[in-house]
Amino acid sequence: MIVGPYVDAFLQRPTPAEAPARYERPGDVVEHRYGPGGVRLVRASFRTHHFRPHAHSEYAVAAIERGVEAVRYRGATEYAATGGLLLLDADTLHAGRPGITEGWDYRVFYLPPAVLEDLAGHRPTFPDPTPHDPRLAARLIRLHRRHDQDALAAQEEFAAVCTEILARYTRRAIPSAPPLLVREVRRHLAADLRRTPSLDELAAVAGLPRFQLLRAFRRETGVTPHGYLLQLRLQCAQQLLAAGHTVARAAADSGFYDQAHLHRHFRRTFAATPGRFARNGVQDRHGPPA
Repeated sequence: MIVGPYVDAFLQRPTPAEAPARYERPGDVVEHRYGPGGVRLVRASFRTHHFRPHAHSEYAVAAIERGVEAVRYRGATEYAATGGLLLLDADTLHAGRPGITEGWDYRVFYLPPAVLEDLAGHRPTFPDPTPHDPRLAARLIRLHRRHDQDALAAQEEFAAVCTEILARYTRRAIPSAPPLLVREVRRHLAADLRRTPSLDELAAVAGLPRFQLLRAFRRETGVTPHGYLLQLRLQCAQQLLAAGHTVARAAADSGFYDQAHLHRHFRRTFAATPGRFARNGVQDRHGPPA
């Protein structure tokens, strides 16, 4: 986010993630909260404010939801419009103002350099600060709207979106992850299907940085850790249903939140409801009803 002196101090104040801080002045609104790993999430709407030149210690990765921002950056004026990204390097002087009379709205991830260095394998730089990429912008907005940023699935999506942004819009290619046997992580996931470990926990098991683990795990298994855990849960539910247990029991013992959660994923994967699978399974083992 392009932040001027009137909100700099406000945005640096630690605030619990569950209670987003909000700043308002006529025509302008700024909200922010904190995610894992020191990431700050900012949602802002500006109509009239002109930001003076300043820099941040973090990278800014933003998606424009409405309007146009004019950004003075590295000696040129760039325009970030609806459906576009705003990609600003850390510690780089910049300023911003409305690019049209109506101003602009955007959602921003402020990323400590270590986060992108972990993903890229080096300290990246964005030569084009305002690429127009509606598909990636939409993914970034959906991710920003999530209120479970600590969840494994959210962290995986964060890594996937940032990796795609880095691959498309930085100068150096992202190196492949070093060879890694993910057997211990797979065992850790299988040990207790009723809990979802955090990405930090899995990284500690593997002895790797979080995003290196994600790359290595996907390379070796074809899915993310969260996707792998879901498959384990579905296999467990299948076995329980085939053994004659109720759908409620299968859902609880295989780690699903409730029967509806199991039903949604089961039908999507197996093209049958858990109830239908259970009835068919029992019929197959005991023969057709008399």
